[in-house]
Amino acid sequence: MKAFKGLREKVYKGEGGFTLIELLIVIIILGILAAVVAFNVAGFLGAGTEESAKTERASVQTAIIAGMADESMGGVTAGTLTNQESTKTIVGTTGNFTLQTYMHLPTQGNWQWDTSGVVTAGAYEGGGTCCAYANGTWVCTDGQSCGTGITCS
Repeated sequence: MKAFKGLREKVYKGEGGFTLIELLIVIIILGILAAVVAFNVAGFLGAGTEESAKTERASVQTAIIAGMADESMGGVTAGTLTNQESTKTIVGTTGNFTLQTYMHLPTQGNWQWDTSGVVTAGAYEGGGTCCAYANGTWVCTDGQSCGTGITCS
């Protein structure tokens, strides 16, 4: 009890609490830490969008090639798939098939493919980041246009 008595006497004498300067220093330090964390998290969001775009591109290409194999097609008509389409019919040399049979539609990206079913270009938007695919390379930027002629949304 003697320890608490000494503490109580200090508080009553006005020696307790923090000064305005001490509080401001703590707030500034917390602000700096929050800015560092926010900056690092933003980098992870862009990386996640790029991986999602790569996965969706591969899914579209796999679905087209699987449909071609099931229907015994030697090729398909070059075409596009937009993120607005909930069904998509792929026209081939010997018939056609619905892309939704092979993958979940609508997609988040806009994609183009050639007559062999290979995805040649596309754009995918997620979390404020646009990732474009063209000529075998990916470019990701903040915003909705990546400069490939295909907009994200």
